[in-house]
Amino acid sequence: MEASLYKDVVISRGLTYNYYFSPAQSSKPTLLFCHGFPSTSYDWRHIVPRLKDKGYGVLALDMLGYGGTDKPTDPAAYVPSLICKDIIDVLDAEKIEGVIAVGHDWGCQATSRLANYYPERILAYVFFALSFLQVLSPEESQMLQGFLKKQLGYETFGYWSFMSEPDAHEILLAHIDSVVSISFAHDPKILRDRACPTGALKRTLLEDFTAPLPSYLSEEDAKHFVETFRRDGFAAPVCWYKVVTSQLAAEDDQQIPSERKFPPARAPIYFGATKNDEVCAPIIGYTVFAHEAFSKHSVTMKEYDSDHWLILSHADEIVDDLEEWIEGTVVTKVTP
Repeated sequence: MEASLYKDVVISRGLTYNYYFSPAQSSKPTLLFCHGFPSTSYDWRHIVPRLKDKGYGVLALDMLGYGGTDKPTDPAAYVPSLICKDIIDVLDAEKIEGVIAVGHDWGCQATSRLANYYPERILAYVFFALSFLQVLSPEESQMLQGFLKKQLGYETFGYWSFMSEPDAHEILLAHIDSVVSISFAHDPKILRDRACPTGALKRTLLEDFTAPLPSYLSEEDAKHFVETFRRDGFAAPVCWYKVVTSQLAAEDDQQIPSERKFPPARAPIYFGATKNDEVCAPIIGYTVFAHEAFSKHSVTMKEYDSDHWLILSHADEIVDDLEEWIEGTVVTKVTP
C-alpha cells in the first residue's frame, strides 16, 4: 500500500488517526476498512489496492491503538461510542457522506456499532470472520459463550481473560515469535488447543511455542509484523479486550435506543464466513443472521475455505465477490 496515500487527522477528542485514503472515481462508492487484533491497515494490502484500481474509494484505518494512530492505554478510551465518533470524524475530514463499512475480527465491533450510532452514514455492511455483534448484557454474553461451547465442543474465547491481565502486553511482546505462530497458525487446531481454552494462551507463549507459517504469510510479512509490534507494543491493542471484559463496552452500549439495536433493513449486508476458523466459527454468524430482526434485510453469506485470515489468503476472491455484490445489490438497493 503506497505510503504516499497515508494521511493523519486529529479528531474531535484530540487523538491522531492514521489512515490510507484514495477517493472514489466517478460515482463509485467508498469502502471503509476496520481491522482487528493483532493488525494494522497493512492487513488489507491485498484487497484495498485492487479495489482502488477499480475506481472505488478506499479508506483503511489504523484503528485506535495500532500503527500510526495514537495508542492510549486506558480501556475507557476504547468504548464503542467513542470509536465510532472517531471514525465519523475521519469521514467528515475527508467530506465523505456515506460508506460501505467493512470489518474483520474486532473491526466488526466498530462496524456493528456504526450501525447503532450512525446508520445514516453507512450504505451497506461487510463482516469478515465475525458477524454483526449484537448489543448483549453480560448475562447474555455468558449464555452465548455457553451455547458456542455446547455447539463446538470447546471453549472459544478463553484467551480473553489472559489478554485482560495487567502484564499481558509484556508477555506478548517478550514472546512475539510465538504470537506470530499462534495468531497465524498454519494448522487452525493450534489456535483451538493453544489459545481458546482459559489459561492455554499464556502457557503457550511462556513455552516459546513456534510453528511453520501458513502459505499466505511470507517470511517478509512475518518480519513486518514483528517489527511493527516491537516498535508499538501491545499495551494499547489489548485494550480492545479489556474494554469488553471490564464491562465498559456493555455499559456504553446501554445508551443505544431499542430501535437502533440492529442495522436498518435498507442497508445490504455481506457476511464472509471462515470455514476453518476455530475461534470465529461460522455458526456464530449464521446464528446471528437467522435472528428475526434480519428477516427483512438483504443478507448475502458466503463461506470461504479459509482460516481466520481470509483477507490475506482469499483476497482475490474477496475482491471479485465484493465487486459483484456492490454492483448487483448495494448500488441497485441504495441508489434512488
